[in-house]
Amino acid sequence: MSAPLKDNKCIIAIFDSYAKTVMRNECRNAADEEKRKRKREDVGTERMQYLFEMQIQEDIYPSEHLILKGANYICVITSEQLYNAMLELPEKQREVLILDFWYGYTDVEIASYFCVTARTIRNWRKKAFNAIRRYYERGTYEKE
Repeated sequence: MSAPLKDNKCIIAIFDSYAKTVMRNECRNAADEEKRKRKREDVGTERMQYLFEMQIQEDIYPSEHLILKGANYICVITSEQLYNAMLELPEKQREVLILDFWYGYTDVEIASYFCVTARTIRNWRKKAFNAIRRYYERGTYEKE
Protein backbone atom coordinates (compact mmCIF):
# COMPACT_ATOMS: atom_id res chain seq x y z
CA MET A 1 0.00 0.00 0.00
CA SER A 2 1.07 3.46 -0.74
CA ALA A 3 1.08 6.23 1.72
CA PRO A 4 -1.90 8.61 1.56
CA LEU A 5 -1.25 11.79 -0.37
CA LYS A 6 -1.34 14.78 1.86
CA ASP A 7 0.23 17.27 -0.42
CA ASN A 8 -2.50 19.25 -2.27
CA LYS A 9 -0.13 20.21 -5.07
CA CYS A 10 0.57 16.54 -5.77
CA ILE A 11 -3.16 15.71 -5.83
CA ILE A 12 -3.85 18.63 -8.16
CA ALA A 13 -1.02 17.55 -10.49
CA ILE A 14 -2.34 13.97 -10.66
CA PHE A 15 -5.89 15.17 -11.34
CA ASP A 16 -4.61 17.62 -13.94
CA SER A 17 -2.68 14.85 -15.72
CA TYR A 18 -5.73 12.57 -15.58
CA ALA A 19 -8.05 15.30 -16.92
CA LYS A 20 -5.64 16.08 -19.80
CA THR A 21 -5.40 12.38 -20.73
CA VAL A 22 -9.19 12.03 -20.71
CA MET A 23 -9.65 15.16 -22.86
CA ARG A 24 -6.92 14.10 -25.32
CA ASN A 25 -8.51 10.63 -25.70
CA GLU A 26 -11.98 12.13 -26.17
CA CYS A 27 -10.69 14.50 -28.86
CA ARG A 28 -8.95 11.64 -30.66
CA ASN A 29 -12.09 9.50 -30.48
CA ALA A 30 -14.20 12.37 -31.83
CA ALA A 31 -11.73 12.98 -34.67
CA ASP A 32 -11.65 9.26 -35.56
CA GLU A 33 -15.44 9.08 -35.51
CA GLU A 34 -15.61 12.15 -37.77
CA LYS A 35 -13.19 10.46 -40.23
CA ARG A 36 -15.28 7.28 -40.26
CA LYS A 37 -18.43 9.31 -40.74
CA ARG A 38 -16.93 11.24 -43.69
CA LYS A 39 -15.67 8.02 -45.23
CA ARG A 40 -19.12 6.44 -44.99
CA GLU A 41 -20.68 9.56 -46.50
CA ASP A 42 -18.12 9.61 -49.34
CA VAL A 43 -18.78 5.98 -50.15
CA GLY A 44 -22.52 6.59 -49.99
CA THR A 45 -22.18 9.71 -52.12
CA GLU A 46 -20.10 7.86 -54.70
CA ARG A 47 -22.69 5.10 -54.85
CA MET A 48 -25.50 7.60 -55.18
CA GLN A 49 -23.61 9.52 -57.87
CA TYR A 50 -23.11 6.27 -59.80
CA LEU A 51 -26.80 5.43 -59.50
CA PHE A 52 -27.79 8.93 -60.66
CA GLU A 53 -25.48 8.63 -63.66
CA MET A 54 -26.98 5.27 -64.53
CA GLN A 55 -30.48 6.76 -64.33
CA ILE A 56 -29.50 9.62 -66.64
CA GLN A 57 -28.10 7.38 -69.36
CA GLU A 58 -30.59 6.49 -72.00
CA ASP A 59 -30.69 2.88 -73.06
CA ILE A 60 -30.31 2.29 -76.77
CA TYR A 61 -31.99 -0.71 -78.27
CA PRO A 62 -31.38 -1.72 -81.88
CA SER A 63 -35.10 -2.00 -82.53
CA GLU A 64 -35.56 1.69 -81.70
CA HIS A 65 -33.11 2.96 -84.32
CA LEU A 66 -32.82 2.58 -88.03
CA ILE A 67 -29.44 1.90 -89.56
CA LEU A 68 -28.24 2.92 -92.99
CA LYS A 69 -25.31 0.89 -94.24
CA GLY A 70 -23.16 1.68 -97.20
CA ALA A 71 -19.91 0.41 -98.59
CA ASN A 72 -17.78 2.50 -96.23
CA TYR A 73 -20.17 3.86 -93.63
CA ILE A 74 -22.76 3.00 -91.04
CA CYS A 75 -25.14 5.57 -89.68
CA VAL A 76 -27.89 5.36 -87.05
CA ILE A 77 -31.04 7.40 -87.66
CA THR A 78 -33.61 7.79 -84.89
CA SER A 79 -36.36 9.35 -87.01
CA GLU A 80 -38.36 6.96 -89.20
CA GLN A 81 -39.43 9.81 -91.50
CA LEU A 82 -35.84 10.86 -92.13
CA TYR A 83 -34.82 7.24 -92.62
CA ASN A 84 -37.50 6.72 -95.29
CA ALA A 85 -36.60 10.01 -96.97
CA MET A 86 -32.93 9.02 -97.03
CA LEU A 87 -33.82 5.66 -98.61
CA GLU A 88 -35.47 7.48 -101.52
CA LEU A 89 -32.27 9.39 -102.31
CA PRO A 90 -29.82 8.20 -104.93
CA GLU A 91 -26.82 6.46 -103.36
CA LYS A 92 -24.33 9.28 -104.02
CA GLN A 93 -26.58 11.97 -102.57
CA ARG A 94 -27.22 9.83 -99.51
CA GLU A 95 -23.50 9.24 -99.05
CA VAL A 96 -22.76 12.97 -99.36
CA LEU A 97 -25.24 13.77 -96.57
CA ILE A 98 -23.95 10.99 -94.34
CA LEU A 99 -20.27 11.84 -94.85
CA ASP A 100 -21.02 15.52 -94.23
CA PHE A 101 -23.41 15.40 -91.27
CA TRP A 102 -22.60 12.13 -89.54
CA TYR A 103 -18.88 11.91 -90.18
CA GLY A 104 -18.06 15.63 -90.43
CA TYR A 105 -16.12 15.51 -93.71
CA THR A 106 -15.55 18.75 -95.61
CA ASP A 107 -16.68 19.27 -99.19
CA VAL A 108 -13.10 18.89 -100.41
CA GLU A 109 -12.67 15.58 -98.55
CA ILE A 110 -15.95 14.25 -99.92
CA ALA A 111 -15.02 15.44 -103.42
CA SER A 112 -11.70 13.60 -103.26
CA TYR A 113 -13.58 10.48 -102.03
CA PHE A 114 -15.85 10.57 -105.12
CA CYS A 115 -13.13 11.96 -107.46
CA VAL A 116 -15.28 14.97 -108.38
CA THR A 117 -15.12 18.72 -107.69
CA ALA A 118 -16.31 20.38 -104.51
CA ARG A 119 -18.93 22.22 -106.56
CA THR A 120 -20.41 18.87 -107.61
CA ILE A 121 -20.65 17.86 -103.96
CA ARG A 122 -22.53 21.07 -103.14
CA ASN A 123 -24.93 20.37 -106.03
CA TRP A 124 -25.54 16.80 -104.86
CA ARG A 125 -26.20 18.04 -101.32
CA LYS A 126 -28.64 20.68 -102.60
CA LYS A 127 -30.50 18.05 -104.66
CA ALA A 128 -30.63 15.75 -101.63
CA PHE A 129 -32.08 18.52 -99.44
CA ASN A 130 -34.69 19.32 -102.08
CA ALA A 131 -35.65 15.66 -102.37
CA ILE A 132 -36.02 15.36 -98.58
CA ARG A 133 -38.06 18.57 -98.48
CA ARG A 134 -40.37 17.23 -101.23
CA TYR A 135 -40.72 13.97 -99.32
CA TYR A 136 -41.87 15.82 -96.20
CA GLU A 137 -44.16 18.12 -98.20
CA ARG A 138 -45.83 15.14 -99.88
CA GLY A 139 -46.80 13.88 -96.46
CA THR A 140 -46.37 10.26 -97.50
CA TYR A 141 -44.98 9.38 -94.11
CA GLU A 142 -47.16 8.50 -91.14
CA LYS A 143 -47.51 11.37 -88.75
CA GLU A 144 -46.76 10.57 -85.13
